[in-house]
Amino acid sequence: MTTVACDEEPPIASLSRRGATLESYRRRAVTAYVALVLVAALALAGFLLHEYRQTIADGWERVTGRAQLAAQWIEATFSLSDMALESLAELNQSSLLVLRSDVVDPDYERLEQLLAERRDRFRFLDELGLFDAEGRVVVTSSPLFPRGYDLGGLPHYRIFREQPALDEWVSGLYWSSFANDYRIMHVRRLAGEGVLNASFASIMLTPQVFEEALSRLEMSRGESLALFDSEARAVSHRPCLTTHDCLEIGETFLFPEGVGPADAVSGAQVRLRSPVDGVERLYALAPVEGRPYMAVAGEAVEVLLGGWWERLWVLVAGWLLLALLGAAVLRHYLTRLGLEEASRIAATAFEGQQGMVITDAAGRILRTNRAFSRITGYPEAEVVGRSPSLLASGQHDKAFYRQMWQRVEQTGSWEGEVWNRRRSGEVYPERLTISAVRDDQGRVTHYVGSFSDISQQKAAEEEARQLALFDPLTGLPNRRQLLDRLAALASELLPGDYHAALLLIDLDHFRRVNDLMGHQQGDQLLQRITHELRSQLRESDTLSRLGGDEFAVLLEELGPDQAHAAYIAERIASKLLGALQLALPGAPHALQMTASLGITLFRYREARSLEVLSQADMALQQAKRGGRNRFCFFDPLLQAKLHHRLRLEADLRHALSLGQFQPYFQPQVDSEGHILGAEVLLRWEHPERGMVSPAEFIPLAEENRQIIAIDRWVLETACRQLAAWAAQPGTRDLTLAVNLSVQHFHETDAVECIRDILVNTGAPPARLKLEVTEGLFLEQQDEARQKMLALKALGVTFALDDFGTGFSSLSYLNRLPLDQLKIDQSFVRDVLEDPASASIVASTIGLAKSLDLEVIAEGVETTAQRDWLLSHGCRRFQGYLFGRPQPLGGFETSLRDARRALP
Repeated sequence: MTTVACDEEPPIASLSRRGATLESYRRRAVTAYVALVLVAALALAGFLLHEYRQTIADGWERVTGRAQLAAQWIEATFSLSDMALESLAELNQSSLLVLRSDVVDPDYERLEQLLAERRDRFRFLDELGLFDAEGRVVVTSSPLFPRGYDLGGLPHYRIFREQPALDEWVSGLYWSSFANDYRIMHVRRLAGEGVLNASFASIMLTPQVFEEALSRLEMSRGESLALFDSEARAVSHRPCLTTHDCLEIGETFLFPEGVGPADAVSGAQVRLRSPVDGVERLYALAPVEGRPYMAVAGEAVEVLLGGWWERLWVLVAGWLLLALLGAAVLRHYLTRLGLEEASRIAATAFEGQQGMVITDAAGRILRTNRAFSRITGYPEAEVVGRSPSLLASGQHDKAFYRQMWQRVEQTGSWEGEVWNRRRSGEVYPERLTISAVRDDQGRVTHYVGSFSDISQQKAAEEEARQLALFDPLTGLPNRRQLLDRLAALASELLPGDYHAALLLIDLDHFRRVNDLMGHQQGDQLLQRITHELRSQLRESDTLSRLGGDEFAVLLEELGPDQAHAAYIAERIASKLLGALQLALPGAPHALQMTASLGITLFRYREARSLEVLSQADMALQQAKRGGRNRFCFFDPLLQAKLHHRLRLEADLRHALSLGQFQPYFQPQVDSEGHILGAEVLLRWEHPERGMVSPAEFIPLAEENRQIIAIDRWVLETACRQLAAWAAQPGTRDLTLAVNLSVQHFHETDAVECIRDILVNTGAPPARLKLEVTEGLFLEQQDEARQKMLALKALGVTFALDDFGTGFSSLSYLNRLPLDQLKIDQSFVRDVLEDPASASIVASTIGLAKSLDLEVIAEGVETTAQRDWLLSHGCRRFQGYLFGRPQPLGGFETSLRDARRALP
């Protein structure tokens, strides 16, 4: 391929340098604009922040002053109370009258009336009085407290006895049972007993007096005032617009941590959202001098910052306006730079990485770029004035080019892949775009073609195709290509009744080869096996590797006769098995390779990829179960059985949640026919299948571990029934036997689960019998024994079910805490005809007696069987002779009938 040399500076380099200069101008302009906008924003933010802080500081100053003012008003109110106490002290020292203990002097009544008049004169006074050293009434303003009435047990007198040095005490809010409301006590110790022999002067204040005092303070919008005692109980709260945004007298206010009555001395300040009305405020706390009260003043942040927000929006709007004006100026400047840059780009874009060619309306080449010469090998001087057809490779016919140019004429452009020829003669693929250039009248003046060499892209696509559709080790088609070929068979031109066959081949125990000889030797063996398999197949057959040690063979065109097609498939399968019986070189003991093979026949019109593959796999699994080194044909009955099993498993997953399981009860009786209890048997009543046999769904539940949830449901149902029976005298002695699966018993929380069920249902444990099978003790015997002992400790009993049908061992019978052996019905059924069964049953009864275990026979259907069992010492029975399994209602009806029939 010819290359073009050029000493002058490449246009792209000149463009890059000029573009860098323009980009520098653009960056500088944008940077300057952004900087000015940011500086203005920062200045504005700084000013607003200063204004904000100043506004908040002013707010703190106002609320602190208001809180202190409110505290002074409250203190003034208490000053009135002090004056009232002083008047009581003077009254105690007066010589108006002398009280006698035996009679009420008329002067005493005048004194009592005098106190009542003082009370009525001052609205803030509720009651006032004088008391002796023990807290007994000397005289009060209320007739409810006669002379001598003992109030010494109240806190406001008891505290003086506890603190002898205390002269005066003001209480917080306290609930007065006499007034049926909150009150405040102001008590002062008197200097001497005086004429009336009083030791204490006491005044009872109403909280409303403080609310009146605070109401005289003017408040603006957003402000609030409140008075709290030392225990943060509300004495007064303003404003109270509705009952929802006001604190009731005595209601406790939850102050934030670190802010409260104890912090009022330090003039605490806090900003928070009020839990009363939800308004965020600045709060200041001020103590009432010498009193257990504090005033709290607040100012709403929203109101406080109202003016600041107005200034903020005005300033932000001004800033945005300036930013938009600046942006408009910047855009105009950048647009001018862009137009200059676009003109330079248009001049140099021609010299890009893509090949470019410009022709006139007649198709004669006017100009090409360097990429054109680099890709095609033609210099510009050699092609100017010639037709682009000189690049034609001959791989496209005239119809292709005719359609291409028709598309250009109709739509103005065409894009696609074309095979062209270089100057050296090499054919290569390119991605070509042709665009028509038209004048103002719509006439074509030029054609512009741009193209790129896609040789490497095509090579990569081919490599990806190989990786996607072929096995890299053997070169065989992979699973994906096999499925595609199966799907394509349905559209073959051959008649739809023609047969094909799919053979799945699995190498037997191939992992041993890898373990014995290494993976490298294993890969070499797979390549050798591929060669041997290919040698046995026809040209029309497709051999694929599905992965690992599994291969597939697709036999096509086997004809319309199914028997003949099966014969051909069988012949080929036999040849393949024979070819795979290889002796591995270098392997000790002359290791032989064998394989298992599954075959399915299908008609072309039935070629559904996944279904055919699934049928062949089922046949392969059947061959493996048959001993390997053989082939098996797919059996539709096997598929139907599998599909039935899958549908049954899907239905089983929802049976418990849909309430389709029903407990049935089969009676267990003694030798006299008395019903001792029942075995709980599970029945599945399917809405479409009807009653499903336990022999069908119980093994399936054990395989997918659904048996655990089913076991727990049956156990809980049985325990609830036992609890219900325990409440009735006629059924409290009945027992229920519940089968417990091996999987459930081996769960780590099995004991805890059963214990919880017993506790939650209230069932008597002694009436619950758990039936376990011998499979429970084949593994983890010690663990099983420990769990049984734990349940025995609760009172639960155990029965060994189906005894004699499994791994019977005297050693575990002797070690396990069993209570009962259950003779399997298979022995009971033949006890009269089969001497072996009779001997087994007799031995089991004798063994149970020697181990001091109860024995029960299940499946007793005739009187003769019962009599034989009775004669050999069996005293417990279960079977159709005594009752079939039936729902709870039927069982209880049978129970009542049986008891009425007894003498």
